[in-house]
Amino acid sequence: MNTGRYSSWLLLGLAFATLASGILLTYARHEHRAKFQAMQNLIGERDQLEVEWGALQLERATWTGYRRIDREASERLAMRRPERHDIVFLQVQSADSALPGTGAGSR
Repeated sequence: MNTGRYSSWLLLGLAFATLASGILLTYARHEHRAKFQAMQNLIGERDQLEVEWGALQLERATWTGYRRIDREASERLAMRRPERHDIVFLQVQSADSALPGTGAGSR
C-alpha cells in the first residue's frame, strides 16, 4: 500500500517538474528573443551613428579645406597674399652671440 502512495507522489512530482521545466523553457526563450531584439536595435543604432560620423567627417573636411579657408580670408577678412616688396626678413642672433663678452672676438 505504501508503494502505491509513493508512486502516485512520484508521478505527481514528475508532472510538476515537467510543467515547471516547460514554463522555464518558455520564459528563457522569451528572454532570449527580447535580448536578441534589443541587440538588433543597438546594431541598427550603431550603423546609423557610423553613417552620421562619416557625414560629419566629410563636413569637417569641407570646412577645413585650403580653398575655402583662402576664400574666407580674402572675402570676409579682406586678407591678401603679401607682395614681394612687403616681405621683410629679420636676422636673428643666436643666444650666445647676443650676450656681451661671449662673442668670437672676446677671447
